[in-house]
Amino acid sequence: MEIYIAEEKVFYYPAQFTPEVARDRVEQKKTGLVAGAVGALISRPKPDEIQFSAAEYRYEPYWMVNITSRTRFERNRTFTFPVSGSEVQSVILMGQVFPLDPRQREPAVTLDGVEQCLEENHASRSCDALEGKTIDLSRCQNFQRLVVEDLENFVPRGWLVTPPRLKASAVVRQVMSQVLKPAQNAHLILEEKVEVSLLELLFLPVYAFEFEWSAKNKRSVVEFDALSGDLRSSGRKLQEQVKGMLSRDLIFDVTADAVGLIVPGGSIAVKLVKAAVDSGKK
Repeated sequence: MEIYIAEEKVFYYPAQFTPEVARDRVEQKKTGLVAGAVGALISRPKPDEIQFSAAEYRYEPYWMVNITSRTRFERNRTFTFPVSGSEVQSVILMGQVFPLDPRQREPAVTLDGVEQCLEENHASRSCDALEGKTIDLSRCQNFQRLVVEDLENFVPRGWLVTPPRLKASAVVRQVMSQVLKPAQNAHLILEEKVEVSLLELLFLPVYAFEFEWSAKNKRSVVEFDALSGDLRSSGRKLQEQVKGMLSRDLIFDVTADAVGLIVPGGSIAVKLVKAAVDSGKK
């Protein structure tokens, strides 16, 4: 089996809103966001009872993967077709004489043949690279993205960069399991090819604002999507930047051994062909 992996790419999306605009929008809705729908109805906190305590601007990682499998194979097949009447003794096809099949109740001819088959399967997935939850990233199509040339040193000024917990091999295995299906009744495999046509790591901007509701001894984080402007309550807790984790070799860890774990039939040799990711790799 041959597995081709397209060039591994990393992009980031610049924020479309300033921190000041984001903070202002959150302040206008903080009562409902922090107290919640039920709390707002029962306790009805005043805006000045909920105080801003901290902020964090971070880039969060996401994966986008597209995979296509292609299997060309042959399988034996017996073809049976009826003839025009009981008076038929044999049939000549392509210069060859075929007698009627005595095993058939009705007059018929049975031929042994080979079906030449081609199966193609496609699967794609976009998910967050922290917990692996499937995410619709179609909203990003309307925004400009920039290439991350040096992943190891990718630290935009004033921002924290969250390293992915989910490595490329894990996502590729998940998607590949959807496209790798055994060829039914195949007696000869002519070609097995898998193409990872898209393998991208995306960093999306998020403003996180922490508020304290002292009367309830409650702290909440409200996240502001710096691309779309959407607000999310119950956001992630503010965290310090994790250093030393943005290594391209560690994150893009797809190897023949890694993908071979989910290939049907453990004895099949996997040939992995990876595109060059920089000018130094040909």
